[in-house]
Amino acid sequence: MDILITILLGATIFYALRLSKHLDAFRSNRSDMERLIRDLSSQITRAQEGITTLDDVAKESSDELRKLVDKATGLSDELQIMTESGNKLAERLENLATRNREISDHMSQTSVNLTYPGGKAPVFAAEKKVEAPTPEKSVAKSFFSIRDPDFSSAAEDDDGDDNGMSQSEKQLAAALRRKGKGDY
Repeated sequence: MDILITILLGATIFYALRLSKHLDAFRSNRSDMERLIRDLSSQITRAQEGITTLDDVAKESSDELRKLVDKATGLSDELQIMTESGNKLAERLENLATRNREISDHMSQTSVNLTYPGGKAPVFAAEKKVEAPTPEKSVAKSFFSIRDPDFSSAAEDDDGDDNGMSQSEKQLAAALRRKGKGDY
């Protein structure tokens, strides 16, 4: 039994020496391990700060982008309204030009065929003017329109028989017709 205790005591001493070596190695590497843990902890803290900063920058950029998109949408709507108004004004000007051309043609035909007092009857007939074809008007329907009080009041006064002539033009045309018939 003494031999058994001696063998067991030798095995215990062997394992104690081995454990002591491992503990010495652990103690010597413990400072390296603590430094590694500190570095890892500081890196995690920096990463969290970076994520927070990135999140703040993303929110600011998102807000700025949203403002720019809203502004662009407003400008687009305003530009569309301006374009539609411009198209309507161009259409009105075209209609007025057509009416003025018709009035001018009518007046020139009337004045060519008149016999002035003491004058001879005309020897030539008025040229027949051919009206140029106009393209179809394609104007977008709009919920917004510009109201021109001068134009709308003129349209209300228009009873269709004057071809858009002013009062003085009507009087001049009537006087020319009377002269053509010989009424002085």
